[in-house]
Parts: sequence; C-alpha cells; structure tokens
Amino acid sequence: MRIRHIIAVLLPLLVTLPAGAQEATPAVPGAVTPQVVTATPGPDDPRLNICTAPTLDGFVPHIIRPGERLADLLTGVPNISVTQLAALNCLDDPAALPVGAVVWVPAAGSSMALIGEADSEPEIMNFEASDLAVQNQGEITFTWEAQGAKAYFYACPGDPNSECRRPPLAMNVPLTGEITISNFRYAGLKRFRLEVRGAGDTVTEDITIEVTCSQRWLGPVTGFSACPQSPPLAVFAAWQPFEGGIMLWFSDTREIWVMTNADHRVQVFPDTFVEGEPDPLITAPEDRYTPVRGFGRVWAALGGEDSPLGWALAEETGFDSARQPVGSRSYTTFIQGPGDTVYAVTLIPQIGVGLWTPVAG
Repeated sequence: MRIRHIIAVLLPLLVTLPAGAQEATPAVPGAVTPQVVTATPGPDDPRLNICTAPTLDGFVPHIIRPGERLADLLTGVPNISVTQLAALNCLDDPAALPVGAVVWVPAAGSSMALIGEADSEPEIMNFEASDLAVQNQGEITFTWEAQGAKAYFYACPGDPNSECRRPPLAMNVPLTGEITISNFRYAGLKRFRLEVRGAGDTVTEDITIEVTCSQRWLGPVTGFSACPQSPPLAVFAAWQPFEGGIMLWFSDTREIWVMTNADHRVQVFPDTFVEGEPDPLITAPEDRYTPVRGFGRVWAALGGEDSPLGWALAEETGFDSARQPVGSRSYTTFIQGPGDTVYAVTLIPQIGVGLWTPVAG
C-alpha cells in the first residue's frame, strides 16, 4: 500500500515536468558530461588592503627590466619614496627587483591622444634638454618636435654602449611636447630616449645628462651611490679612545655614546655629570689614562678598567663633528669622528639595539 501511495504522488509531478527536461538525452554510462565553467571570485586577499598600488589613480603598470631600480622608476616623481613604493607593491626587497615582474608606478608622462597618421614617416625634427648637467635636487626639461604615428619618452641605462629597449608598457607622449624631470636619487650618467614610430619604421634619439649630488656624504663612503637627502649637521663633540672602543659626547643632545670593539655595540647614556663632582679615584697604569667628568662617570658605572672599554689610550679631545642620516627612514647615521674618521651607527630605539662600524679613516 505504501508503494502505491508513493507512485500516486509522483505521477502528477512527472506529468508537469518541462518538455525540455523530458526530452533530455539520457547519460551514457562511462561518458563525461560537459560542464559549464564560470569564473567565481576567490577569497579576499588581505594584501590588497596594504599593497594598493594597482588600484591607485595615476599609477601605471611597468614590467621590470634587467638592472632597473625602484629609484630609477621614480625619476621625476617627488612625492613618494622608494620605501613607500616598495610597500605599495608588496616587494620583499626594494633593492632586488624580479625581472619580468610587474610593478605599478606613478605615471611620469601624459597619455594624451596623438596627432598623426599611421602612414606618416617618422622623423625627429628637434630633441633637446635644458641642460646636460644637473644636481640631484635640480630639474631638467626635455622638449621635442617630431612627426609620425606614435612617440615614446623613456629612460635608458646610463652607459651609451648598453642596450636600451622601450619598456613594454611605456605610455605615449605627444609628438610635440615637453617633460620636466627632477628629484634624481643617484649620481652618474642618465640617458633618456625619444622614440617615434610610423609607416612601419622607427627612429630614436638619445640625450645623456650627468647628475651630481647636491649634498656631500661624510667621508669617502664606498659603494653608496644614492645622494644624501640632507647635509651633515655640524655639532661640537668630545672623543676618547680606549683599549676596547671609544666614547663620544655630543653637545646638542648631551649624550655619551659608548662604542665597544669586541661586539660592535653602541650604548647611549645621558650625560648627568654636574660641575664639581669628583672624578674616578683610580690611578691608571703607565701609558694609560683614567677618564674624567661625564666619561669618567659612565666608565666607572660600566665597571671601570674591568669594563669592555678597559683603560683610556689618550685624554679626551674636543672636535667639530657632524651627523648625517643615511635616509629619511633609515636607522643608520654617519658620524664624523676626529680627522677623516667616519662611523656608521645603527640605533633601533624601541628594542635597544645599537651597532657601529668605521667606514672611513
């Protein structure tokens, strides 16, 4: 009875099924039925909340070529730093760009519509720069007049013997126009190319300019080609050498820096010495010295002759020093020592890390 009841219920439903469904070809055993595939959005990627370069107005894609640096891609863009651009593109190492990868950079030129016929013979009638030498904080204006179908303006390797290819995603520029470039980050030769295409042919012309740093680095710092963003800050200081390191005192901050040789460690102490306080009553051996005043107070607190500094090798000396940050966001500062000596000191405040090394002198 139960089976008859089920059949009685199903019969009206079978009768009312759509004709198309009734006429569907029955599945063949072992055959694969084609499936309609539709794209579905993947899970939310949290990186898009931080790495926003692909979504920013005025940013355009750029395919990395061999030898390119982020600073080169920012030539002529004054309002964003290399660190910011790396963060916006989720780059692991701003100094090592993966060739072939796409990064989004601020557009340096205009994508204005071009005037010209596709069959026009390409020709560059004029291409010149306002100057052939510039300081890194200055600017150069390039002007040109050409005819053809399309024109491109882009940077090339500074070496004139190096191959230069137009970036795959380079934007068009007007056939007659100008571009002003400033905020160069590296000294050296910079080469710029105007390329005009038309009638199945291409003509190019290059201009090479020389960039020098507006500010000087402290000492002959080898291998650091980026120009400093600020000049050295002059400050009066005191210096004293020890068996195991040095002490520095700065007049503007009234801080005493203890820099030990064995571990390259830097410790910074406030100078709490008050005029009239006694100096350490410890007699140094021959050819050695007992530090006095603020140096003596910190030296005694660290253990005196048993500290990593040991005995002083000479009396303290006052001199004209200077400090210069390596970059606007860097933890490292160059410090002028006596004579031609320059130290690189890296201080990370919240975690109390301080390291130093001599880089000149």
